[in-house]
Amino acid sequence: MRIPLPRKALAAVTAATAMLGFVAAITTATPQAAAGATATYKFTYITLPNGSKVALRWNGCQTAVTWKVNLAAVPTDQRSTVLSETKTAVGRIATHTGMTFSYKGSTTEVPQVGSMPSQTAELVIAYTSPTKTNYNLAGSVLGQGGLYAAWVSRTSNGTTTYTTAALRGFVVLDTPQMLSQTKPGFGTGLRRTNVVLHELGHAFGLAHVDTNTQQMYPVISSISPSGMATGDRGGLYRLGKAAGCINTASMPLKDLS
Repeated sequence: MRIPLPRKALAAVTAATAMLGFVAAITTATPQAAAGATATYKFTYITLPNGSKVALRWNGCQTAVTWKVNLAAVPTDQRSTVLSETKTAVGRIATHTGMTFSYKGSTTEVPQVGSMPSQTAELVIAYTSPTKTNYNLAGSVLGQGGLYAAWVSRTSNGTTTYTTAALRGFVVLDTPQMLSQTKPGFGTGLRRTNVVLHELGHAFGLAHVDTNTQQMYPVISSISPSGMATGDRGGLYRLGKAAGCINTASMPLKDLS
């Protein structure tokens, strides 16, 4: 898969948002042996104004992550199956992160560069085509996923601290190409659910790894694991509920939960 895809008393508060370049694409390829021992999970990082880098994650204590799906590019007779697969995939992300997700139904939205702040759900998954989005779905790219980050700074007694969180996520899929090159259902290899799970991994803070036994490897092939592998699951756990609460109250996006 290739995802090519942002205190205290009398404190001064500054808020800002940043569209991260952490969108990634998934492609198909002939399987190759992974070279050497490599990390089994990696995080997406945001660089704050003070130069520090922080792993980007959602608020582990939020009531629920709202999500919608656009099935426009899925043939009518396959929509119920694809929707069921998508719900199961999101359910697995919920299990791995320990977070709660709330399905809000269908949408006609197709994520675009810059559109995440205006999404009608915190997460939008769009089964679409390359001509419907300006995220790169060219060539062998099957999908893209990414995050929208916000941060707030608080200055007290001359010391500035930063708090950051992911407030929106998205997945866009080249549906005609994906349906023609992958199989339905869950399992190893070239499965469309593996594409969806890979992109959802990006939407929840995972970055690409160099180990082809993990779902976050940037290329899907006949040896891709069934669903999230051990490293993928470990990374999502560390980015999820177990990582704790983030105070997003002052961050400049409305709560859609």
